[in-house]
Amino acid sequence: MTNLNLFRWSWRRAAALSFLAVPLSLQAERAYRNLPNLTHLAACQTGAVAPLPAVSIIVPARNEEKNLPKLLPSLQRLRYPGPVEIIVVDDNSTDRTAEVTANLGVRVISAGALPPGWLGKPNACHAGARVATGEWLLFTDADTVHQPDGPAEAVQYCLDHRLDGLSLFLRQEMRGISDRLALMVAFAGLYAGIGKGNGMLNGQYILLQRRVYFASGGFAAVHGEPLEDLALGHALRKAGFRTPLLHGDSAGQVQMYENTPQIWRGLTRLSAGTLRWSGFRAVITALYVSAVMSPVLASLGVAVGGLDRKWLPATWLAVILSMAPWGRRFGSAAWALLTPIAAVFVQAAGVWGLVRRLLGFGFSWKGRTV
Repeated sequence: MTNLNLFRWSWRRAAALSFLAVPLSLQAERAYRNLPNLTHLAACQTGAVAPLPAVSIIVPARNEEKNLPKLLPSLQRLRYPGPVEIIVVDDNSTDRTAEVTANLGVRVISAGALPPGWLGKPNACHAGARVATGEWLLFTDADTVHQPDGPAEAVQYCLDHRLDGLSLFLRQEMRGISDRLALMVAFAGLYAGIGKGNGMLNGQYILLQRRVYFASGGFAAVHGEPLEDLALGHALRKAGFRTPLLHGDSAGQVQMYENTPQIWRGLTRLSAGTLRWSGFRAVITALYVSAVMSPVLASLGVAVGGLDRKWLPATWLAVILSMAPWGRRFGSAAWALLTPIAAVFVQAAGVWGLVRRLLGFGFSWKGRTV
């Protein structure tokens, strides 16, 4: 009977969960600080960097006519001391993606029809890799904007540290309060679950040696995976390649979502696939998000008379203190005051994603079901 009581709902246990936010926030902070930063090369601005191997920049693009006029000029302004080619792969777009690319003077190829069992982005990335000529392949999303020295710094970092490649977290650009708060909570939870040697890649920026890409199978090896970046990172680590994840704020920025429905769809898709590739670390992430939303449950418990109101200041204070560093990173520590509400949204999206995955439903993404 005692064991059964552990699984019964308790407002007090729900409120007490908020205190887990403090140790988990310390873990997230440690992981954030331990992640290396991409080294800035001041010599890039003076042209004093030694010549670097040729790099091919591959942009998978499906219905990206709005983003390409921001991305492509940034790539055309690169200061790279070596040959650069830019390849946009039109992934069966229904808008003017191919026309916009051509008008900006950038090479565009067609990804072609999807082979059986393939998803769109892996197919587009692999199509670009097959025609690329560079010794290094840089896969980057259409919603990114790059700083002039970013690719030179990334390639030089790999050469200096004898790496097979790397991946970057770019600086996050936000449109409004909703994406700012949701991303604050999501990234804090992500870092809480990151472990050493995690093998994680961020699909917004993946740089690989050409030989490594094809030796590992590249995106062809993960052609049916909705989270192709996590799957590719797992495959590279299993094959023994060194492709670390770094902070890359100086290399560029990304605006992941344009509105709240996009945030919801993005979080449901990520949550559905993360457990497979992150294992127990994904449980830690979910636990941290649950702890951050706990003050909302405490407030509800007080409102219905199931909890003493003395719990409110303690639960909210614990979460605000844990989220204050992320608030500062996303603009202001004051944003931490609203993170319990945002955590409810993030957790709901995550649970909905897992439910849909367990029921065998797909997710709508850019006009496709994945």
